[in-house]
Amino acid sequence: MDEENRDENKIEVFKPGTVGIQGRHALLSSSATLEMEEAPDFLAYWRVIRKRRWTILTIFFVVFTVGLAWTLRQKPIYHAKALVEIEKENPSLVSPQELFQLEAVSDAYLETQYKILKSEALAERVIDHLGLDQLAEFSPQKRWWSWTKRNTNPAPQTFTVGQGVPERDPALYETALERFQDQLEVKPVRRSRAVEIGFDSQDPKLAASIVNTLASNYIEKHLEARWEATQKASEWLSQQLLDLKAKLEKSEDALQKYARENSLLYLETEKGNTESVVNQSLRELQVELTKAQAARYEKESLYRLVQAGDYGSLPGVFENKLLQDLSVRLAELEREHAQLLTTFNEGYPKVRQIQNQINEIQTALQRERERAARRIVNDHVAGVRRESLVRRAFEEKQEQVNLIAEKAVQYRILKREVETNKNMYEGLLQRLKEAGVSAGLKASNIRIVDPAKPPYKPVAPRVPLNLTLAAMLGLGLSVCAAFLQEHMDQTLKNAEDVEHFLRVPALAFIPSVESLNGHRVKVLARPERGVTLTSGKDAPSTALASQFPRIDLGGQKDWALSEAFCSLRTSVLLSRAGPPPRSILVTSAQPREGKTTVATNLAISLAQLGGRVLLIDADMRRPTIHKFFLRKSSQLGSYLAGQGAWQEMVHHTGLGGLDVLLCGPVPPNPAELLSSERMRILVRETTTQYSFVILDSPPLLNVADSRILATMVEATILVVKGGDTPRQLVQRAESYAREVGAKVLGVVLNNLDVHADDYSYYQSYGYDSCGSRDATDGKS
Repeated sequence: MDEENRDENKIEVFKPGTVGIQGRHALLSSSATLEMEEAPDFLAYWRVIRKRRWTILTIFFVVFTVGLAWTLRQKPIYHAKALVEIEKENPSLVSPQELFQLEAVSDAYLETQYKILKSEALAERVIDHLGLDQLAEFSPQKRWWSWTKRNTNPAPQTFTVGQGVPERDPALYETALERFQDQLEVKPVRRSRAVEIGFDSQDPKLAASIVNTLASNYIEKHLEARWEATQKASEWLSQQLLDLKAKLEKSEDALQKYARENSLLYLETEKGNTESVVNQSLRELQVELTKAQAARYEKESLYRLVQAGDYGSLPGVFENKLLQDLSVRLAELEREHAQLLTTFNEGYPKVRQIQNQINEIQTALQRERERAARRIVNDHVAGVRRESLVRRAFEEKQEQVNLIAEKAVQYRILKREVETNKNMYEGLLQRLKEAGVSAGLKASNIRIVDPAKPPYKPVAPRVPLNLTLAAMLGLGLSVCAAFLQEHMDQTLKNAEDVEHFLRVPALAFIPSVESLNGHRVKVLARPERGVTLTSGKDAPSTALASQFPRIDLGGQKDWALSEAFCSLRTSVLLSRAGPPPRSILVTSAQPREGKTTVATNLAISLAQLGGRVLLIDADMRRPTIHKFFLRKSSQLGSYLAGQGAWQEMVHHTGLGGLDVLLCGPVPPNPAELLSSERMRILVRETTTQYSFVILDSPPLLNVADSRILATMVEATILVVKGGDTPRQLVQRAESYAREVGAKVLGVVLNNLDVHADDYSYYQSYGYDSCGSRDATDGKS
C-alpha cells in the first residue's frame, strides 16, 4: 500500500495543476543529485526579450539614429574605372619575332603588375602630375583630438594638369599619398589578363582623370623601365664582348701552340668533325688486319684439307680445266676397259693398250693434284706471313695512338675552351644586335581597353545598405545587451530561479499594487515609518487599500491579489502529504520585502476558510501589523515579560475567525524575550486552540530573532521581493534557517508585475480556484 502511495506521489509530480508541494520538493531534492541536460528554451529567450524590450528599443534607436546621422552627413562619392589588358611579358632584349607572340601570362607576373599599380612611386607621379596634394579632398582635416594647429589651408577643389612640382609640405603630401592609395582600387578580372582600375572621389571628373592618368603613367613607367633595361644591357654587352673577344683569341693561340709543340695533326672528316692522322691510320690498319685474318682463315682451311690428303674436297681441283678433262677421259677408258674384260682377258692387246692409257692418265692426275697442293701450302704460308706483318704494324700504330691520346686530353680541354668562348662571343654579339633593334621599338605589352569616364551616379553613401547595417547592428547589440543585463541580474524573478538556486518550491506569486492599479503607489512591502491611519468610518478602508493592502478590504479590481493569496493558501495546505503545518513563521532575507503584508493576508485567507487563525506580530524590533488593523493595545512583549496571560492580550479583528496578538511597545531585549520558555509555551498553546498560527518575524540576515522562532514552529515561509533581492542574500538566509533545523516550506515571490511575462507565465504554478481549495481544505 505504501509503495502504491509513493508511486501515486511520483505521478502527481508531473501533473500540471495537481502538483503537491511535497512532491515538488522531492523532485527538487532528486534534481540536486542528478543534473539532466535540458534543451534550449526558446520561449524563455522570447520572455527575456519581451522583458528587456525597453533596453532593446533604446539601444536600437540610439544605434540606428547614429547610423542615420552618419549616413546623411557623408558626401556623395563617385567611382570611375578603366579596363587595362596585360599581355605576355616580353624579355628586356627581344627578337622581332618574339614581339608578336601571344602566350599565357604567368600568375607571378600579373601579381607583380598589380603591386606596381598600387605602388607609391606610381601614385606620386599621378599626384605630382595632377597636383592632388593641393586639393581639399586630399588634405588633412582638422579633428577635435588634434593638439596642434596647422597654418596650411587646403586649396579649393580644382585641379590642373602639367604643372611643375611646387615646394610642398611633407606632412600634407604624405596624407595625400595615403588617401590616394586608400581610394584606389585595383581589381583583377578573374580568368583573364584584364584588370580594372577604379578610384573614388567627390568629383566625378577628378575620379576619371585620376584613373586615366594612372593608366597612362603606368604604361609610360613600364616603357621607361624597358628602355633603361635595354640601354644598360647594351652597355654591359659591349663591355663583355670586348673582354670575351680577347679571351677567345688567347684560347685559340694556346690551342695552336700546344698542337704544334706535340706534333698533333687533325683532319676534318666527312661529318665535319676533326680527327687525328694517327687515329685515321690506325683505323685503316685495323681494317687491313681484319682482311688478312679472313684470308688466312680461308687458306688455312684448304691447307688442312691438303694435309689430310682430301684432294677431292679441294675447291680448286674441280675448278681446274685440265683435271676435269683428265678425270672425264679416265672415266671413259675405265668404262671401255670394263667392257673389253667381259669379252677378252687382260692379255689381249686392246685391253693392255687401254690399261696403259689409264695408268698414264692417273699419273697425270696425281701430278696435277700435287702441284695444286703445293700452291695451296704456299698461299697459306704467304697469308700467315702477311697477317703477322699487318699485326705488327697495327700494334706499333696503336702504341703511337696511345701516346697521342695522352697529349690529346689537354688538347681537347683547350679546344672546348675555344669553342665555349666562341659560342659566348657569337651569342653576345647576336644579343647586342637585338638590343640595338629593341631600343628603337617602343612596344608595350600593356594597353588601355576602356578608358575611364566621369560617372553620373554616386556609389556612396548607400542609404538603404547603411540603414540596414545600422538596424542589424543595433538589433544585435540591443539583444546582446538585454541578455547581458539578464545574465547580470542576480535577483530571483520566477519559480525556475527559486527551484534552481534554492532547491525549494515557489509557493505563490504576489503581484504589486502598482501593477494592479496602473499608477505609482506603495507596493506590497513594509510601509514607510511614521505613516499613521486617519480615524473615521471610511478612512480605514482607503488607507489600508493604499498603504497597507488587505485582500478583505479591496474591491473587484483586486481579484488578482486575492487569487494570489488563495494560491499561497493552497500551497500551504498541500505542502505535505499529512495534515498541513499549523504554526507558520513568515520571514525574509532583508527588510522591506513585504513579509508583514504576506503574513497578514495569508492569515486573512486562511480565516476565510472558516477556521480560527491567530496572527502574531513577533517582529519586536519594527512591529507593523497593528497598522493593518488600527490597534495598539495588545502587547506581546508584556506577556513574554511575565505580565498576564496571552489569552487576555489577543484581540478579534472583526473578520470571522481571525485574531491578532500585537507586539506593543518595542522592548530593549527582543532576542531574550523570544528565546524564553514563555514564547515556546505561547506557540504550543495557540496551536492547540487555533487551526493556524501565523508569526511575523524580523529578517533572517539582520538579527537572530527569526532563527530563534524558526525552531518553535512547524514550517517557515521565506518572502522574497521578486526582481529586487539578490539571490546570494536569499541563499544565505535559507542556509541560516536550515542550520537551526527550520523546515523551510518554500518561497513567496512578492512585488511582481502582473503585466510582466514572468508573472503571466508562472502564475499557473500552484494556482487553483478558491472554490476548489475550499473543498480541499474542508477535507483537510
